[in-house]
Amino acid sequence: MRNISPFILLAVGSLLFVLSACTRSDSYSSVDVSGKKGNGPGQFNEPFAIAVDASGNAFVADARNHRVQKFDPEGKFLEQWGGREKDPRKFEKPSGLAIDHAGNIYVADYDLDRIQKFSSKGELLLEWGENGKAPDQFNSPTGLAVDSQDNIFVADMYNHRVQKFTADGKFLTTWGTYHPISVLKSAFNFIFSREGEGLFNYPSRITVDGEGRVYVSDSYNNRVQVFSNQGKFLFKFGGVGLWGGRFRVPSGIAIGKQGRVFVADFYNNRVQEFSGEGRFIAKWGEKGKDPGQFDGPTDLALDSEGRVHVVDWGNHRIQVFKPGISVKE
Repeated sequence: MRNISPFILLAVGSLLFVLSACTRSDSYSSVDVSGKKGNGPGQFNEPFAIAVDASGNAFVADARNHRVQKFDPEGKFLEQWGGREKDPRKFEKPSGLAIDHAGNIYVADYDLDRIQKFSSKGELLLEWGENGKAPDQFNSPTGLAVDSQDNIFVADMYNHRVQKFTADGKFLTTWGTYHPISVLKSAFNFIFSREGEGLFNYPSRITVDGEGRVYVSDSYNNRVQVFSNQGKFLFKFGGVGLWGGRFRVPSGIAIGKQGRVFVADFYNNRVQEFSGEGRFIAKWGEKGKDPGQFDGPTDLALDSEGRVHVVDWGNHRIQVFKPGISVKE
């Protein structure tokens, strides 16, 4: 690897950038844009996470308003809970959401380093965690996911690891440690293919597919890593870049129909779609305030109709995309 000319690397990179023009947008249209900056019902101040239950109700972690808001499938505000306190049922900065098969809501609190479990009505059922590096401690948890057995996976961001718990908060296992990848190696990861497998640089979001595979947005390594349910590394995809299949800080990640993987690409201001094995399929979005544009998408979730709900963090709103109609890229 040491003998590879930087001019050759530059030429290959330039070719890949040109080829990005050949990638396509998939057929999604923005069918609903809801919210604006504020603290009233249905308004947001830096919304950060979203989850959709089996009935199509959407729950949004409204981070700077220190609350969770609930909406019906048409986007109508239903209820909220929270408030800025360390007391039970309240939040400092809710940052991650997940829903189990009984409809219970799990909320990660980025600043208070804890996980809280609520009923679908916002009744506190359980909480666990505190700041630290030991098992069942956290340092800014951001992403949550639930598997078919209702085990809970936590992207423990500043500890650069994933932790796994039972639905009752019992610690099961953990994996990962800190390993940053340089921009050069990330851009040319088809050459440096084994760099940092199973290690993280600020993992932010997490999801589980129907086969139990765990997908982690390894955000500042600009890639997605995939593991077994017990944390065995399987494969990875991505790398830093502007073209399709590349990222500039992947954030929200979710599984759709046929095992498709959707990733919110924060600094590229877009959503990307992949096969379950990481093959790039499509992308849409650009920076802006119009429908279909983004200012730092931080999370996304899919409902039973295949609609993609995207948290448009910098625009203080939620956008919902419906498959079937082309989106201007």
